[in-house]
Amino acid sequence: MRYSKCVACYESIGWVGLVSNLGLAFLKLFVGIISGSHALVADSLYSAKDVITSGLIIVGLKVSRKPIDRDHPYGHGKVEFILSALVSVLFIGVTGLIFFFAAESLLEGKHSPPHLIALWTAIFSIIANVYLEKYTTCVAVEINSPMVRTLSRHHMADAMSSLAVAIGIIGSHYVGLVWLDSAVALFETLHLLYLGGEIFWDSYQGLMDSSAPAETIDRIAGTAKGADGVQTVEDLRTRRVGQELCIDIVIGVDPESSIFEAKAIANRVEERVLDEIPHVGVINVHYTSPAGSVPELAVVKSELAGGRGADAPAAG
Repeated sequence: MRYSKCVACYESIGWVGLVSNLGLAFLKLFVGIISGSHALVADSLYSAKDVITSGLIIVGLKVSRKPIDRDHPYGHGKVEFILSALVSVLFIGVTGLIFFFAAESLLEGKHSPPHLIALWTAIFSIIANVYLEKYTTCVAVEINSPMVRTLSRHHMADAMSSLAVAIGIIGSHYVGLVWLDSAVALFETLHLLYLGGEIFWDSYQGLMDSSAPAETIDRIAGTAKGADGVQTVEDLRTRRVGQELCIDIVIGVDPESSIFEAKAIANRVEERVLDEIPHVGVINVHYTSPAGSVPELAVVKSELAGGRGADAPAAG
C-alpha cells in the first residue's frame, strides 16, 4: 500500500459499500414504486446486489487476511474467489426473475410516463455511484482484492444503469416514447446477466489456479533475469490466491558456482521480485545449470504475512 490512509480504507471498504448501497437500493425501490418507473425498480436491484457483495467483502477480507498456517501454506485468499462465484450465481438467478417481469410488462403494452421524481433519483444515483467507483477502484488497486475489484465494476455498472433510467424517463416524458421505461428495465436485466457471467468466469479462473496475466509474467521473468549471476530463467509458474500472487521460478546459474554462491543468487532474485512486483504472497526460487543438471536445489520462500522471507532447507 502506497499511503498510510490506504489501511483505513482497506478496513472500512466493506462497510462503506454496505451502508451506501443499502441506502441507494431502498431509495430507488421506494421512488420507483411510487413514481411508476419499472426501470428504477430494476435499477434498485443493482444496488441490492452490491449490498450482498459488500457483506461478502467484510467476511472475505477478514478470512483472507488470516496468516499462513500448516493447513493453508498458500494462505486463505481463495475464499474471495468462492464468494465472488456465489455472488455471480445469485446475480444470474435474480436477474432471470427481473427479466421475466420486465418482458411481461413490455409485451402487455400498458405504459404511462413515470413521475419526474424518478428522474432526479436516477441523477443522484449516477453521481453517488461514480464517486463510489473511484473510491473502490483505488482500494482494489492498493490491496489487489478480487472482491473489491468486483464491487468497483458494479458501481460503474450501477452508474450506467441509472443513466439509462434517466434517458428512459426523459424519453417517456418529452419524446412520447411511453414504453421506453419498460424497455430500459429489460435492457438492465440483460446487462446484469452479462455482468453475472463475467464475474463467475473470473471466479472460476481464480479457483482453477489460473496464472497471472502475460504482462505480469513477462515482468517477473525480466526482473529475475536482471539479478546478478542469473544466466537464464528455466521455468516460471504463477498462481492467483485471492489478493496475492504465488510464484515458482527456476533460474539457470553457472555450473561452476558453489552451492553457497547459487543460493546467494537465488536470494537476490527473491529480493528483486519482491521489490518490483506488487502483491507477491509466496515466492519459491530454485536454481539449476542452464544445461539442465541440478547440482543442488535451493528453495527460497517469502511469506509476506510473516515477514520478508525465510530460507527453507535445501533439498537434494
